[in-house]
Amino acid sequence: MELAGRTADTVVASSKPWLSVKRALPALLVALAACTDKDAPIEPVEAIGSPRLAETPDPYEHSPSRFGVVPLHAGFSPDPRVVGGVALGEVRAKSIHRKCSGWISETPDYLLDADTAFFQLHVLGRSRSDVLLVVRKPDGAVLCNNNRNGTKDPMIRSEFPIGTTQVWIGVQEEGATAHYRLGFSEVKWKSSSIPLPDLD
Repeated sequence: MELAGRTADTVVASSKPWLSVKRALPALLVALAACTDKDAPIEPVEAIGSPRLAETPDPYEHSPSRFGVVPLHAGFSPDPRVVGGVALGEVRAKSIHRKCSGWISETPDYLLDADTAFFQLHVLGRSRSDVLLVVRKPDGAVLCNNNRNGTKDPMIRSEFPIGTTQVWIGVQEEGATAHYRLGFSEVKWKSSSIPLPDLD
């Protein structure tokens, strides 16, 4: 009987701390909540399923121009903006678009860098030789022209978005070269507004 009593006393005695913990648990939780730092910064939480914009590769990163960049913005002056160069017949213009004829250089002659969109921009080439004009816009759209109004002067009139447009002046035959002037304008103008190059 004594052994049984001791066993019973032992069980009762060992259960008392558990009862104390159970009774003290709510008070402990309240105390812990009071000890938290109210001024601690809250980390932003990313919304589940929120779309992430993939990095778009720059199509011109490995495609420098032969003669440089022409930076333009709406209302630029002087108008027309005129630059010059020498066309090379290295690759078929069809390599840019199947409907383009003639030959162009492997590398764009110029890069048109527009920091504002153009509702209408004229791009005109002038040469003593029969040249052609090819442009590829930032979205990949390609426009080409061999001549305008029965002249040897190619011209493209189009809207141009913000971004970098590749521009080529080409020739009619493989291996040929031609000195040219390349003009950009927001207004309607004549070919004579752009001087012919001194040399061919």
